[in-house]
Amino acid sequence: MTNVPDQTPRANEPIVATTAANYLNKAQIAELEKSQTLFKIVYTQFKEHKAAVIGAWTILVFVLIALSAPLIEAITGLDADSQNVFNRYKPPMSHIQASSDTRETTVKNFLTANPSEALTIENKLIESKAVTSTKAEDALYDWAQLDSKTALAAIKDLEIPKKHELSKMVKNFETLHVLGTDELGRDVLMRIIYGTQVSMGVGILVALASAFIGLIIGALAGFYGGWVDTLLMRVTDALLSLPVMPVLIVVAAIDLQKLPFAKAVLSSGNESILKLVFILCLFSWMTVARLVRGSILSLREREFVLAAKTLGATDSTIMIRHMFPNVIAPLLVSVTLGVGESILFEAALSYLGLGIQPPTPSWGNMLFNAQELIYQAPYLAIIPGVLIFLVTISFNFVGDGLQDAIDPKSIRR
Repeated sequence: MTNVPDQTPRANEPIVATTAANYLNKAQIAELEKSQTLFKIVYTQFKEHKAAVIGAWTILVFVLIALSAPLIEAITGLDADSQNVFNRYKPPMSHIQASSDTRETTVKNFLTANPSEALTIENKLIESKAVTSTKAEDALYDWAQLDSKTALAAIKDLEIPKKHELSKMVKNFETLHVLGTDELGRDVLMRIIYGTQVSMGVGILVALASAFIGLIIGALAGFYGGWVDTLLMRVTDALLSLPVMPVLIVVAAIDLQKLPFAKAVLSSGNESILKLVFILCLFSWMTVARLVRGSILSLREREFVLAAKTLGATDSTIMIRHMFPNVIAPLLVSVTLGVGESILFEAALSYLGLGIQPPTPSWGNMLFNAQELIYQAPYLAIIPGVLIFLVTISFNFVGDGLQDAIDPKSIRR
């Protein structure tokens, strides 16, 4: 018989609490220390999906560019809505001089803002013979018509007020257009950047709103069942049976400004954006609702739900605190996939002239404006088309990566 050592504490000997570590060998302790939280497991598996990681970084870059649009505009000095019809269809990396009208308007604004300093500057320009005019009131106008290098050289050695402001004014007369100009002489790069704001903003907003609507309807249908489930799911099936694109085209053609309740919300500037968001939300929540309903149907018979009912929890508490956390994983995947789909629908409707209306830029209406110029200026169509492809496929890759990472069957602990 094996002798078991006596572990009874002797007199005056402190009693030491026995822990689980006393009964584990070193290999078991090392394995226990390696255990990870669920979030860390999902994050680790998501990183193994290389395409999803690349897609996530691509989306992050586009989001940062969209948020930095005003800063980029201030740094470059370019305006997305500024037109120059004398410099249309310029190729990428073109240096463009401002028109005479633009120069005169800029000088006029300067004269109005600085009347006393302007007189001194004009007399100095005439004395230095930097301009041919002998009239003080025409000196600044003549100086502004010079090319940038000559104009800067003319005031370089002069002791005049507002010298820095004049130098900045002249530098703005010559602009670099990295992606060229469009059919109205507007800078393509700035319109692409502001179009990123609109297209991605619409896509993300529609996906989130659709997820929320689908979550509520699917949860109510799955939890209560009976006539509630029948009514909500028949409405869902009816909307799913409709051909999406023709219906979107018909609804998009409706003028919401004629509706009395819509006039207080809509303005001429945001009507097309809000209408497009409303239309896409109206026809994009059904898949989410069916997905959530299926998850709720399997959860409502689980032991923890029955225990919550036994303890007197209300229906809203059971759904919000116990069921919703269990449907977040498939819902998150649906949202990421829905963003790409919404961007495609926005681009399609804008391309048909029924989405975001000019002058507000979006990738879709930029494609629409470029369709007749595919041979004359192919970059006007290629650039927004490539961006739509990159963002859509990036969101799809992120959705695939999340689906693989969150799936309990694929989690390796």
